[in-house]
Amino acid sequence: MTDRLSLDDIERAGAAIRSYLPPTPLRRSFALRRAGDAYLKLECWQPTGSFKVRGATHVLACLSPEERRRGVVAASAGNHALGVAFAVQVLGGQTDATLFVPETAPRAKVEKLKGFPVTVHEEGATYDDAHALALAHGERTGATYVHAFDDPRTAAGQGTVGLEILDDLPDVGAILVPVGGGGLISGVAAAVKARAPTVRIVAVQPEASPALPESIRQGRPLLEYPAGPTLADGLAGGIGRIVFDHRDLIDEVLLVSEAEIEDAIVALVADDQVVAEASGAVGVAALRSARWRGDGRPVVAVVTGGNIDARVLGRLLAARA
Repeated sequence: MTDRLSLDDIERAGAAIRSYLPPTPLRRSFALRRAGDAYLKLECWQPTGSFKVRGATHVLACLSPEERRRGVVAASAGNHALGVAFAVQVLGGQTDATLFVPETAPRAKVEKLKGFPVTVHEEGATYDDAHALALAHGERTGATYVHAFDDPRTAAGQGTVGLEILDDLPDVGAILVPVGGGGLISGVAAAVKARAPTVRIVAVQPEASPALPESIRQGRPLLEYPAGPTLADGLAGGIGRIVFDHRDLIDEVLLVSEAEIEDAIVALVADDQVVAEASGAVGVAALRSARWRGDGRPVVAVVTGGNIDARVLGRLLAARA
């Protein structure tokens, strides 16, 4: 597998993870009724509450027996760590996993992690800190580092989202994808553009962390980015090299405000009975705010995760009651 993803890479990933992760629903959205023929790809209904489980499961399924014996290590703001923990469990539970999450990681994700047979270290103020600690652990122990996004095996697993959308909605016109590190949109774009090149791939980030458009503007991947405060913590910070290398497959990049993200979270609960974390709701925010206007063809917003802190969700709902 090369760094430039192919349709074959993503189809092979689909075959590798299919027995562990059945397709997630694609459902018409009431919250997006003003956006035309609009659908939600419910990755928030994955067994860990996030699309990240696809990439993690694919990476672990690709490991050699010797790599499994040495164990794995990962850094995560929460969702990727949950994906690695799930993958270890469904692949037999014989691989030791050490997971580093920053001290600021949402409690909902950390508490869920504690239900898996893994070692969790809450260390560092940011994801970058946790990443550095995880790399150091791998160097000391020989454990394989499972990257959250900047690995073609991870991105290929995540790209299976795109294959499922095309299978369920062949006439889709646009797919809106939240972008943090960029593994998901790299895989989705590679798969969709190979099978249906007229489908538009739209990246969405919070205004507080426009790392992708800034990287494109500067002509280099900003691997670290000084994000402002945002509820979409999973999208804050720099992008990966992989999404920069696939930027030609992205048709547009949109930015959404914090108010628009909060509105999307509440609308998803009220109208669609879907619980989404802020990072997972940015595509819906872009459609509800009319930052994206399509060409009349069906549009899909990928709801990437649902691991929102109950107190945050309660506050947002109460403020709009």
